[in-house]
Amino acid sequence: MAQDEILATSKFYLEFDGITELIAKKVSGLSIKLEAAGDMKSFGVRKGGTSFMQATVSGVTSGTMTVDFVATVEDQSMHDWYRASHSIGGPLAGKGSENKGERKNASITLYNQAGDAAARWTMSGVFPKSYKTSKMEPGGTELFTEKVEFVYETCHRIK
Repeated sequence: MAQDEILATSKFYLEFDGITELIAKKVSGLSIKLEAAGDMKSFGVRKGGTSFMQATVSGVTSGTMTVDFVATVEDQSMHDWYRASHSIGGPLAGKGSENKGERKNASITLYNQAGDAAARWTMSGVFPKSYKTSKMEPGGTELFTEKVEFVYETCHRIK
């Protein structure tokens, strides 16, 4: 890797447990936020009447990750995973899910100009929250895509 190399967003790879051959067009929204208590205003006073403030981590909020996949004839893994993760018979049926609440692990690898893995994020407890396809219309010139929004329990940059 070149010294002080700046990474581009165009060279990346996304994989999930058991799903490794997807064509990801776009990944967005990866985020994690530490919730804090005691960081907004004084919560007490001490000797001499001086205010006391100290920020303390009180929780973590994970964002959602939205991924646009280019659809292929052979692969319907995103749709199948979404369906298996939600109530059998649809949301009004009130039944359990086919995969019994199973979560997957995922990772995103960003590559440098030499093609080496330069940054990597891992997520655990991943499952699809929503599924949507691109618009279909006569004379359309776009590739058919599937857009899936994922929730996750943890996100760590490990490289």
